[in-house]
Amino acid sequence: MVTVREQLPGRLNELSEEATVEHAEQARQDLTQWLDRVRGILDDAALKQLEEVAHLTLHKELQSRLNHRSNTFYTGIEMADILAHLHVDEDTLSAAMLYRSVREGVMTLEEVRNHFGEQVHSLVQGTLAMGKLSELIEKNKRLEDHFNNNQREHLNGIYKMLISVTEDVRVVLIKLAERTYALRELANSSKERQERVAREILTIYSPLAHRLGIAQLKWELEDLAFRYLAPERYKEIASLLNEKRLEREQYIQFVIDKLKKELANYDIEAEINGRVKHIYSIYRKMKSKDLSFDQLYDIRAVRVLVKNVPECYHSLGIVHQIWRHIPHQFDDYITNPKPNGYRSLHTAVIAENKSLEVQIRTKAMHEEAELGVCSHFNYKEGGKNTDHSFNHRLHSLRAVLEHYQERNDASAHKSDSEEESFEQIQDLEGFEKIYVFSRDGDIKELPRGSTVLDFAYHVHTEVGNKCYAARVNQRYVPLTYTLKTGEQIEILTKKDREPNRDWLVNSLGYIKTSRARDKLRHWFRQQDRSKNLEVGRDILNKELLRLAIHPKSIDLNDYCNHFNVKLGEDILIGLVNGDLSLHSLINQVNRHMHLGQDEPELVLKPTLNPRASHTLSAHGILIDGLDNVELHVAQCCQPVHGESIGGYITLNRGVSIHQVVCPDYVRMISQEPERAVEADWEMQPTRGQSVQIVVEAYDRRGLLKDLTQVIFSDQINIRQVNTISESDGIANMKLLIEVKGLAQLSRLLARLEQQPGIISARRVVQGN
Repeated sequence: MVTVREQLPGRLNELSEEATVEHAEQARQDLTQWLDRVRGILDDAALKQLEEVAHLTLHKELQSRLNHRSNTFYTGIEMADILAHLHVDEDTLSAAMLYRSVREGVMTLEEVRNHFGEQVHSLVQGTLAMGKLSELIEKNKRLEDHFNNNQREHLNGIYKMLISVTEDVRVVLIKLAERTYALRELANSSKERQERVAREILTIYSPLAHRLGIAQLKWELEDLAFRYLAPERYKEIASLLNEKRLEREQYIQFVIDKLKKELANYDIEAEINGRVKHIYSIYRKMKSKDLSFDQLYDIRAVRVLVKNVPECYHSLGIVHQIWRHIPHQFDDYITNPKPNGYRSLHTAVIAENKSLEVQIRTKAMHEEAELGVCSHFNYKEGGKNTDHSFNHRLHSLRAVLEHYQERNDASAHKSDSEEESFEQIQDLEGFEKIYVFSRDGDIKELPRGSTVLDFAYHVHTEVGNKCYAARVNQRYVPLTYTLKTGEQIEILTKKDREPNRDWLVNSLGYIKTSRARDKLRHWFRQQDRSKNLEVGRDILNKELLRLAIHPKSIDLNDYCNHFNVKLGEDILIGLVNGDLSLHSLINQVNRHMHLGQDEPELVLKPTLNPRASHTLSAHGILIDGLDNVELHVAQCCQPVHGESIGGYITLNRGVSIHQVVCPDYVRMISQEPERAVEADWEMQPTRGQSVQIVVEAYDRRGLLKDLTQVIFSDQINIRQVNTISESDGIANMKLLIEVKGLAQLSRLLARLEQQPGIISARRVVQGN
């Protein structure tokens, strides 16, 4: 463990408000000492930038000394010192130096950007965001029980929440350095603060260090935190280690000498040293396996570093030749590396009648094991040059941090190697989740873009169904409010509240997740069927009214196969619960009835044979069994090409053509059925049919011009226009137009209703 405290005697917290030039000079001398000490770790460019950062930090602190009692200069150096020994780049070191100054208001983010560029600014800003979220988590009462109760699901949410606010793993490194420094400074703090910070470290930050593969920080964080959380147990284990230290050191040295000699016989040049097991790791194993200190075989351990992978396996064979291998105590993390990049061979043997753990790895593997992600930073002459795999490494590490699943309670009795393993995670592109607090402090994971209503349905279906309002961070928000990571949500419910059908309308933005949408649709499906049938029939009838189509002319059973339902009534139910759109149904009605030229594949064959009948080409209508008879389209219903029609022989005007559902036609043929004749449309209309439409709109200049342009653009002829402007500013326009079928009419009415100021556009027939 390296600390600035041991190396730099001058401390700004010893300065009075009348800080003198001598004090500033002492700080500069301390800075020089530190830079000299890390000169072998950092290149010249990094040293120059860090010196500039440190001088600015010191200058800003001295300027604000009258208002601040903080120690930002030395804190910055301490954090940079921790990261320097992890071999991070100079931007990360600079951001670490500046972080505390910005957090405590000694310096602004804008000043950081102006002096040191966008990269350093972004790292400081990201660390500040992570710090704010950390404060929220720290205030969460549920966190107090994590150490004892091991609430791993909740902790996983915390890890994901922390990572979701950063786009750069280096931000996590800076935060880890800051927490390491905070832990080192706890000696003179109150017991309450010691336990609070230690609990936060042990439950959140040491696992993050492990997942980044940084063993150096992980062990220090765990041991210091354990020291404050269980001081008596810590002292007990420490004393046991001290008591047996001489015996252990003599044994380890004997083993090292013997192994080195054997390896040399096979021309393997190895670096071998004793591996000290950390106090918290010892405690965890004793507790999980219910073992005494003397029963731990890996208290005595050596680590063998060789040149390459073949020498690793060769050395393993030599170890097993010298000493007897302990069954079921071998792990090959070279062939099967851990997802955080850890590679090594682990074995346990009986050496000189005592259990001994042996780890074998290359020097590169050792560097990766100790530094983790930090081993992917390097420096080359002429400036910084990050490893080519670094960007990929950042993505994969964020994937690990997002998806890593903690071992379940049943795995509490596994070995350390099993305990630290986790499932292989694929590399991810971006981060698509947010993490929020419930009212009770539980962390919930939701897709990015989720609303408070999505959150309500995520908590429980009934919470969503009964929701009438929501508060985010104690502030009332609309149900369409989009949530952000770290917010705390409270859903307000009422017993008599029911879901609103508007919640299913995408454009209104109430819900964004398929989970909430499915639950809403399920609720509507479960409501009273007769009520839904009535509502669905009303929805359909209103649309048919706009097209002046008589409801009796539509048999919903004709569309069951298309919509994959058993009954026509199921179509009406689908309109209500959102499984089926009104637009798709009307489109199918148009397809079923339409005989238009522009869609020949949808044309239906006429029921009458044109060779046996006589075609009146002026209207494109086939009449069964009559020759050279006058034909006219009845004005009472004005049938359009595609609608079901029938003929009625009049006394002096030939045959009148009606819709078969026209009330006048039904009345006449019921009285004189012998006058009814079969009629049908030709496969292709020879001319347009006259149809009257009514447009209701707010009166304005240019209204008629806009409407006629829409009609002409669809190549529809206007035969007559009659406009009446009411005193209330509403204009009613009746237009007689010629259309070639129901589909063309439907499209036109829809386009007219889309124009500005239009209230409604519908077809009318006599009697409407």
